[in-house]
Amino acid sequence: MKKTVFTLLAATLLMASCYSPEEDEVWPDGSILWLSGIYADTALSWSPYGDILFFSTFADGSTRLFGTDGLNAPAERTFTGMDEFMGPLGAWNASNGRIVYTALNADSLRSQIRSIAGNDTYVTIHIQDSLLNAFPTYNVAGDSILYCCQVTGDWRLYQISYTHTPDSLETPALLQGFPDGDILRPSYSPETGTWVLFQHRASASDDWDIMIAHPDGSNSKVLAQNSADDIHPTWGPDDQWVAFSSDRTGNYEIYLANVDSDTLIQLTDDPAIDQYPAWNPRANWIAFSSDRLSGNWNMDIFAIDEPDLP
Repeated sequence: MKKTVFTLLAATLLMASCYSPEEDEVWPDGSILWLSGIYADTALSWSPYGDILFFSTFADGSTRLFGTDGLNAPAERTFTGMDEFMGPLGAWNASNGRIVYTALNADSLRSQIRSIAGNDTYVTIHIQDSLLNAFPTYNVAGDSILYCCQVTGDWRLYQISYTHTPDSLETPALLQGFPDGDILRPSYSPETGTWVLFQHRASASDDWDIMIAHPDGSNSKVLAQNSADDIHPTWGPDDQWVAFSSDRTGNYEIYLANVDSDTLIQLTDDPAIDQYPAWNPRANWIAFSSDRLSGNWNMDIFAIDEPDLP
């Protein structure tokens, strides 16, 4: 990693100011390199105040979670030896000060839904079974966890109530009313929680689409539909805009879509792969992963300014 010293902020998440990327080397589309390393940095997710960026990267034999403010060296937060990664917006909740994530055993393909405090590494296990569980996120109130589980071949949405009791396993509930097929990377709209954003495909032979629906599955609709794979959706700072990655132009770029209209904005434009956008909730810029430096899936973290939104 680029820097040498790092101190993670406490779970109170109080921050006097947010870091804005400096203008170093600027790519033609306006992107700059924000953080580089020797392994792929993926699964980006901001803290609620936009001061800490979490991501997954390889370290000591497994993929683990790291956090950084962009000014100091990333600090490792998980130490289980399992492969660990986060979901999109909502993985770090302001209401309960906890970070929820997936821990995967690559040999058994069994996974757990876990959480840690923002200023600690003590783990609470929420889901532990023989199934594949992934992409957990809190609701706006912070009293339930939404996640994806592969039960009958398809990835479906499940929900559990939140408890702070250490290692207390919950009884999950399958959410009804959502479209058939695979559903991944869900997150609640950050202001009101009236929408759930997710990527969906009807079958393994279909393309991925970005969709929203109410928490009961009603009023579902596709955003910026196209005959391409649209993946890695995340909310902007409000309930009106989402960011995602799409290969609709031949390679993966970052796009912004409006929830209430057909407005679509292409944010990045580079021959490399741009994925895993994370829209800073308190500042007008977006972090994303890209292999622009290596061209070989060694993903570094880049930053690009939010455009003027109509």
